[in-house]
Amino acid sequence: MNKNSENKTDFDDIKIIFEQNVLNSIIYSDPYVKAAFFIKLIDLLDLPIVYLDFDLLYSGYVTAKIIPKHDKLRLFQPTRDNWNDLFRDIITSLSKQRSVLIFDSLNGFFSLFNDKKDVGMFINSYIMLIVATAKMTNSNTVIASMGKNEGEGWVLSTIGRQVIDAKNMSKIQLERENSKIKMSVLSPSNTSFVIPIDFELR
Repeated sequence: MNKNSENKTDFDDIKIIFEQNVLNSIIYSDPYVKAAFFIKLIDLLDLPIVYLDFDLLYSGYVTAKIIPKHDKLRLFQPTRDNWNDLFRDIITSLSKQRSVLIFDSLNGFFSLFNDKKDVGMFINSYIMLIVATAKMTNSNTVIASMGKNEGEGWVLSTIGRQVIDAKNMSKIQLERENSKIKMSVLSPSNTSFVIPIDFELR
């Protein structure tokens, strides 16, 4: 972390970070921190949002009416049976209109197809196709991963596979800081934001 960077809460800057890069990678260790962060991020973004909820945590809050479902949000629960049709829908949508795709989470995607022999290559191929399509309309993707830093890079918790890494990608770490979220932009800017969040979600 750059010692000269200061914690701040400029929500316009946070929105700009996610809307200026095609691919954004979020690393977290606490799923409730991630869910609370996405609630805030969805409020901030002005673009249509497609949310793929592999973990079902965000969907559970919407179903229980703990949080509202925004009109700008299309919320999906991917399964192995509906994935092919859902993927075609996503590609079509991203190719026609600038929007934000939230992929929650990479761990859940791996678990869905974990019995495949080349699951890593299989998942990377889908993600790269999504990112390539997003570039056509200047859309943005946000891929969340529950992970930990093992010194030589980030790996997915419980699965142990490498977190996706690509050039021209924002890498962001989320941590709980008392009743707030610390959002650290690891690259390209080495900046941190402290975001006031209500954690009464459990």
